[in-house]
Order: sequence, then structure tokens, then C-alpha cells
Amino acid sequence: MRSEDLAKILGLSRSTISRVINNYPDIPQVTRDKVWKAIEEYNYAPNASARKLAGVKNKMIAIILLDIKDNEDLHHIKTTDHTLIHENPFFSPIVTAVIDQANKMDYYALVSIVYSKNDLKKVRNIFHQKLIDGAVFVGTQEAENDLIFDLIAQKHLVAMIDTSEVNNANHNAIYINADNYEGSVKAVSYLLELGHTSVGIITGNLNKLSAIERLVGFKSTLKKQGIDVTEHMIYEGDFTEASGYEGAKHFLTASNPPTAIFVSNDTMVVGAYKAISELGLRVPQDISIIGFDNSFFSPYLNPPLTTIDISFSGIAKRATTLLIESIEQEQQRGIVEKANATLVERESCQRLKK
Repeated sequence: MRSEDLAKILGLSRSTISRVINNYPDIPQVTRDKVWKAIEEYNYAPNASARKLAGVKNKMIAIILLDIKDNEDLHHIKTTDHTLIHENPFFSPIVTAVIDQANKMDYYALVSIVYSKNDLKKVRNIFHQKLIDGAVFVGTQEAENDLIFDLIAQKHLVAMIDTSEVNNANHNAIYINADNYEGSVKAVSYLLELGHTSVGIITGNLNKLSAIERLVGFKSTLKKQGIDVTEHMIYEGDFTEASGYEGAKHFLTASNPPTAIFVSNDTMVVGAYKAISELGLRVPQDISIIGFDNSFFSPYLNPPLTTIDISFSGIAKRATTLLIESIEQEQQRGIVEKANATLVERESCQRLKK
């Protein structure tokens, strides 16, 4: 389709369509939405991408971080001094690794953060304006997957981190994940070896693949040892320090508290440690704690945290490498890989006396 054809369909001038595509500020939002909706519907390649159509690459990829909060009118990051990336033990190493690896391969990296479902329109625009050759998506939830799968269907090149690889059967792309299930099995098995049969879990955000798989590993490992998993053994957190604090208080103020808690990421452990201290208890003398991720601060907690090590930077570098190779080969490759999870034993768990 030519720009003349699109202009005729919309009843607009070619110059108006061009100004929308090139993001001129003097175009009403209703007109912008109308043009981009038509571009998507008719799969029109904007002429701003003539270089692209001629086979010249932009040498630009995006890393798109998804942190949508369905239960918030306005994302708390936008209303506070908190930051999503700076010193965040999950996003920070991934963003840094993507940028570093892209630069090593002579590509630039654009960072975009999606805070709400409305922000997903920005993602479509980045692709439709041909600003990038491909993108790494991090932390998708089921509701956002449809957008990504639509982009894949339109032949855009995509790599995903923390998105279920089962989707690869119908949506051919690059899926690079941590082996969350196996890491969880190792964490719970370690606690069982120490004699703990009463174990609680503080989960992550159960809309995220990583949290789901870690919970499944927790349940299956206990069941294999003949231990029934009840709802009282599960506290639903959201990967934040605050939910770790509330989760630990939930377990330790119960009438029959567990002897150990598996905390689904190290950030929540910080909150758990605070709650334990406030209750006048000690780690590991009164409660054993095991984390997940082996964040940079974990060896410096008091006591140093036993946790499951995952190389987020390694995952990000691998996803970036495979994406850029796909761009250079001009072909979306179907690749599924999992990064190993290993136990790092420190001082936050104790063996129970028989």
C-alpha cells in the first residue's frame, strides 16, 4: 500500500499522515490514533522507513520492560521518587547487559518502560515507525502477550525474557528464561535435607512466569516427600521488599509458624529480615530463610543469605546476541533456552536437631 492509498482511505492529506509518522507536535491526538490504527490494520510500512524497505538496517534494538500494575490507577513509580531500573536487582543488570552486548555487536539500544496498558501503544509505534530492527521484552504477563504475538505475526523480530516458552509452538521467537522450576526444587530440597518439613513460601507476582514456576517447584518438591501443601503455607507476594515484610509477619505471627521460609526473590528477603528483627527473632536460630536470584547485596545481609544463583546478565546477553543475529540474517529464529540455577550456601539456614 502507498501513502496515497492510505490518505484516500482516511480522508486525510499525505502530509498529515507524514507528520503523524514523524511525530510532529501539531497533530490532534484523535488524528494520530486514527492514522496509527489504520497503519496497523492495513499493515502499512510508513515511508519514513524507506531506508528500511531498501534493506538498510537502523542498527537499533529496544529493550522493553513491562511493569504493569492492574490494580493501580497511576503507577507508583510515577508518583514517588522510586525508580524501576536504578539499583533494581532484576531490571538493572538486564538493561545494562543488553546495552553492553548491543554495543559490542555495533548496535544501539533504546530503553522503553511500560507502566500501563495504555503505554503498550508506545510499543506498537516504536515498531511501526521502523525506529528499531527488533526488541527484547522483559517480564510480560498474559495480557501483554497478545501484543507481542501480533508483532511476531507481522514479521517483527523479537526476543523474550520471563515469558513461557510453551508459546513457541504457535509464536516462533526467541525465549530465554531462568530455570525457575529447577532452582525452586534445589531450594526446597536443601531445606528438607536440613530437616525442615514445615516450610512456607512467599511467592512473587503470580502473573509472572518466574513466580509461577517457583511456586510449582515448591509444591512438587514437598509433595514428592509426602508433605501436603496447604494454602496456609503460601503467602502471595509481588517481588517487592514490602511484600516480603508482610509475608514474614504473616507466617511468624501465626499459631503454628514454619521453621523455614522460601522467599521467591532476594529483594523480598530484605523485607522479611526486617520483620523478623521487629518480632525479636533471629535468622537462622529461630527461622531459616532461603532466597532466589543471588542479588548483589545477598552476601552482605546479616546473616549472609543462602539463595539460588541466576545470571540475569548472562540471560540478557544471550537474548541480545540471538536477536541481533536474527536481524542480521533477516529471519526470526525459534529458540528456547534456560539458564542454570545453582544453590549458593551461606549462613541463613540451620539444620534442625533431631
